[in-house]
Amino acid sequence: MYLGIDFLIDQQLQPWIVEVNMGLPGGAEEYDRTFHVVNKKPSHIFDVIDNISLNTYHKPFKDYLHSLPFIQSLKAFKLWIDGYGPFPDDLHPALRLEDKWVQYQLLRSTVPIPETIVWDSNNRIAAQTFLEQKGTVVAKRRLGRGGKGFLVIETLEALHNLYVNETPYILQEYITSQVYEYVFSVRTIAFAGEFVCIYANLATRPYSNHGVLISVSEGNNFGLSEKRFSTKYINKRSWEADIWFGDDNPPYLRHNLYEDEVAEAILFLPHHLFQTIQTFSISIERLYEELNFATLPTACFE
Repeated sequence: MYLGIDFLIDQQLQPWIVEVNMGLPGGAEEYDRTFHVVNKKPSHIFDVIDNISLNTYHKPFKDYLHSLPFIQSLKAFKLWIDGYGPFPDDLHPALRLEDKWVQYQLLRSTVPIPETIVWDSNNRIAAQTFLEQKGTVVAKRRLGRGGKGFLVIETLEALHNLYVNETPYILQEYITSQVYEYVFSVRTIAFAGEFVCIYANLATRPYSNHGVLISVSEGNNFGLSEKRFSTKYINKRSWEADIWFGDDNPPYLRHNLYEDEVAEAILFLPHHLFQTIQTFSISIERLYEELNFATLPTACFE
């Protein structure tokens, strides 16, 4: 499967998996943009992906993607999640993987993932105990994208005031993933048993989704090549948009599909950390490839 895998890196340089995105998640275009800004030439990552698809599935990547049995219901499901379409009539069981609580249950015994519980407004004692144990937690929608609804909770008052309007939420252990004054997350792409690419997002807000893109490279030490860096704005239709939507794409996604701010800098990860992230990415892709979707835990939308 073609996966986008999001990591946080704690202060001990331990990687934590916080989300796995399937279908056609962003990642390749962002990697190409960061590579181009730093190296002043294209990465050719799209040719790499096409070659992997040809070698493994004997068809171009676009044909492979659209041959997946869950792809049409996934497209409709994404629009429903964003509030721009009806709930899909034909719900493929693979869509259970969109539920972050299902992801947690699937991955927690395999890779490092922050401890997570389901938010239950009728059992606030469990949430209070969890907060007291962890000190700081985050609230995340079980279904959702782009950090919408993300909250950092540090006090019992904030927890008791948590109002989610019947939207299913999880509470997750807070991981401090920071380089200098920036919070950051790393995204990798894994496909057909191969590690494809990596880049990172930097931000000065509590979450890094859709922040400033930055190139990631192996290095002797952890840190940024420049503490103060310039950025470049890019406004161009992405490779993913062309494959996913063809000649038409939802207007509300224009920013996501076209616009990026890219740092003229590099985030260096020590060799052992870089290699660990590669290993985890491949192991998750292999796990997903072998899943029997029908046996996945029940999702919140069923």
